[in-house]
Amino acid sequence: MTLPVDDPGSMEADGEHILDRLDRLIAEGRKEDAIVSALEAGAASDDSWLLGGLSEKLIDLGAASEATAVLERLRDAGSAGSRILTLLGRAQSLGGNHAQAVETLREACYLDGRSADALNALGEARLNADDIPAAIADFERALRIAPDDARAHFRLGDAWARVDERDKAARHFRAAAEADPADRRGAAIRLAELDLAPPPTKASNSYVRHLFDGYAPRYDEHMTGTLRYRGPEILYKTAQGAWAAAGGAPPPGDAIDIGCGTGLSGAAFKPRCARLTGIDLSPRMAAAAMATGHYDEVVLGEAVSTLESLAAQLDLAIACDTLIYIGDLEPIFGVLSRLLRPGGWFVFTNEEAQNEPAAGYEVGPSRRFGHSEAYLREMAARHGFEVHAIERCAIRTEQKVPVPAFSCAFRRHDGAAMLPD
Repeated sequence: MTLPVDDPGSMEADGEHILDRLDRLIAEGRKEDAIVSALEAGAASDDSWLLGGLSEKLIDLGAASEATAVLERLRDAGSAGSRILTLLGRAQSLGGNHAQAVETLREACYLDGRSADALNALGEARLNADDIPAAIADFERALRIAPDDARAHFRLGDAWARVDERDKAARHFRAAAEADPADRRGAAIRLAELDLAPPPTKASNSYVRHLFDGYAPRYDEHMTGTLRYRGPEILYKTAQGAWAAAGGAPPPGDAIDIGCGTGLSGAAFKPRCARLTGIDLSPRMAAAAMATGHYDEVVLGEAVSTLESLAAQLDLAIACDTLIYIGDLEPIFGVLSRLLRPGGWFVFTNEEAQNEPAAGYEVGPSRRFGHSEAYLREMAARHGFEVHAIERCAIRTEQKVPVPAFSCAFRRHDGAAMLPD
C-alpha cells in the first residue's frame, strides 16, 4: 500500500512515516507503544488509506476493539469502501462479534464482488460463526475469482474437514500446498492430522514464522490467560528436582533457549544462567524476547542450523514448548550431544503422543507433534544422555481440557558411545 508522504497525519515530528514507526516498534517488541502511536495518529487524520493502514497494524497487534473503533468512524462518515469494510469485518470477528462481522463483510462483497480478499474474510467469519455451508460457498466463490489462491484452498480444506469430508479436505489442502510451496499455513500438518499423509519430520519454517509473527503481540496474554500455560514454571521445577537428585544444582553456566518465543522460559531459567542466548524463527518473537532483558543475545534462525553454527560448548539447553513443532528429534538430539559439555543438561517439554506411532511421533488433534515416552528414551540412549526425569504433566489447556505432556530433564554423560544405527 502506497501512502502520500505529505499526509499530515502520516508523518511523525522526526519525519518518520507512522507506519514505518509502527513496524519498528513491533520489531522492538514494544506492543503497547505501537498501539498508542497508532491511536494517536488515527485521531489526527481523516485519510481513509492511512486509517486503513493503521487499523491493519492494530489488528496485527491483537487490538481488535481499537481497530473496530477507528474503522467504524470511517464507516459512519460514509468513507468506507470494500477494503475498509473488509478490515472492519476482520476486526469484528477477531473481537468475537462474528454475526456482526458477517453482515459487514457481506456489504464489502456487495461493493466489490470480485474481491477474493473480502470473500475469504467472509468465509472465515462464517467459519468462526459455525456456518460451514455458507463458508464453503464463500471460499468456492473466491476460487472462481483466483483459482490458485492458497488461502482460499486452505480454508476450504478446513471447512470440509469440519464436516468430515476428508477427501474434499485433502484435495484442497494439497492444492494449498501446491500454491504455496513454503507451506505458510501448515497444509502438511493438516493432512497428517487427518491421517491423509505421513507426518512431516517437522513443521515448515515458513509455517512457524508466519504463525508466531502473527501471534507474538498477544502471545503472553493468550497463553498464560486463556490457555493457562505453565510450561516454564513446570519445566524449571522438573529441572530443580533432577539437579537435586543428581547431587545439587550446577553452577550458572552457558545456556541456550531453543525456540525462546517472547521470553517466558528465559524469565524462569535466567537465575541459573551465567549467559543466556535465545533462538527463534519469528522476528517478532525474537524482538519481544530481547526486550525482556533476560537474554544476552537472541539469534534469529531455525533451531538445528543455528545450533550447528555455534562454536562454544554449552552447560544447559532449554526447549520449552518447542519440540511440539518438530517430529523427528534425531537432528536436535544429535547437535546437542556435540554442543553440551559432559554433565550438561537438556531440559524440555513436549506433548505426549496419544497412540503408539511407529515413527515415535504423530500429529495430534492440536495440529502439533506428540512424542511417545519410548521414543524419548530411544533418543536419549542413542545420543549419550541419561534420563533423569520424564514427568507427565499438562502445561496448557485447550477448550478448557488439559493437554497431556511430558516435562523432561536429560543429562549428557561422560564419554558415552553412540548406539549403532
